[in-house]
Order: sequence, then C-alpha cells, then structure tokens
Amino acid sequence: MYKEIVNVFFNELKNDKLTKLPENFYENVRKYIEDEKYESEREHRRILYYIKELRKLRLYKAFYGSRENLLEEEKEILKIIEDIEGISSIQRKEVEEAKVEVSEDLSEIPKPINTQRYIDIVRVLTNFPEFTDGETVYNLDENDIISLDRRISRILEKYGIVKRIKGEFYEDEKKDKEVLPLL
Repeated sequence: MYKEIVNVFFNELKNDKLTKLPENFYENVRKYIEDEKYESEREHRRILYYIKELRKLRLYKAFYGSRENLLEEEKEILKIIEDIEGISSIQRKEVEEAKVEVSEDLSEIPKPINTQRYIDIVRVLTNFPEFTDGETVYNLDENDIISLDRRISRILEKYGIVKRIKGEFYEDEKKDKEVLPLL
C-alpha cells in the first residue's frame, strides 16, 4: 500500500489535471494507517505527508480547474470551502473567464529585453564540478579561459576557483572590441 500511495502522489504531481483514483482510495489509506502495517515510524510519517499533500494538490487543481475526477470526499470538502467563501459555481466560471481575458491582454505587451550584461573573462585555477545558472551549464576544467557573468565570476573568484583577467567587457561586441592577451 505504501508504494501505491507514493505512486499516486507523484502521478498527481506530474499531471496538470486530476488523475483518476479508486472511489475507496481514502478509506483504504485510513485502514492501512489504522492497522499499522508500515515498517517504521519514518514510513508512517511519510504516508501522512503524502496523503496530506495529495489532498491539498487535488483540491487546488479542482478549485482552479476541472473537477472531472474528484472523489466524493473531495467534493464535500470543496463544497464546504466554497460555502465558507461564498463562491458559487457561476462566480467561479466568471473568475476563470476574467483570468483568460487578462492573460490574453498581457500576451500582447512585449517584454523588455536586456541584452547588455557585465561579463568577466576568467582563467580557471582548479577543476570544478558542472553547475548551471538556469540558462547555461558550465563545466570548469583547470587552465580554461572562459567568459562568465560577473555575478558568478565574483563568487568563484572569492573561493579561489577562478582568477579574473583584468579589463571591463560587455556581451555587446559592437561596444567593446578589445583583444585579450592570453595569460
């Protein structure tokens, strides 16, 4: 049962829409927890965590999306939440339509592009494991000469991984056409 709970949780996490669960899923989980057939205290804590997070995730998806595969227990919880907040299904649809209209208006406005960033040319002093800045994957080998964003190069220089080659450089090659002497 533990593996089934874990699989259900991660399948729900991967999918954008509600996944189909057996109608008696929560009842089976309660029986499993009450029977205490888990191997360790750690497994018990994890089961409780997965079930709590699974329920929150499914309710979130149902509240802001389709309610197609909701279980009865989840429908009751959602109804209670909506009654407390005073939201009817008609109001919910109006809110969703307004979100679509706003997102369509925002998609027409172009985002500003900042193409000029300070970069440093550095010599790698020691091998360093692969890392990323979210856009580029860097693999630093000893004696390589590379260009890095100034924010990254300063951090690496602080820890003695790279040494900056003197000079001010920009990514925009038209502005600066300096030639670097190799050290």
